[in-house]
Amino acid sequence: MIKLLIKYAPDSVVDAVNSISLAELDNRGLIVWAEVGPLEPHSENSAFDLASHFTEVTPDNFLEIFKTIAQIYTNYGDCLALRYLMELSAEYFGLIGVE
Repeated sequence: MIKLLIKYAPDSVVDAVNSISLAELDNRGLIVWAEVGPLEPHSENSAFDLASHFTEVTPDNFLEIFKTIAQIYTNYGDCLALRYLMELSAEYFGLIGVE
């Protein structure tokens, strides 16, 4: 029932609930706050930065996509960013269907 009420509540109510909940969890010591350092240059996020430039394969960019696939595979190995570009390419060449 609570989930249903939150789902249909205005954003301002949800924001207030989140704020109060977060404060209560912090007071109870249930949140572990930690400092996060900068991302490493060879992190998975760097692979996603390379892949995020492409939302579709076109005749104009497929050579660049293949170069990016090779770069991601060489630098980061098999990762989600690589799979994303591979699926885009397979979709473009009709190797997989899109529903």
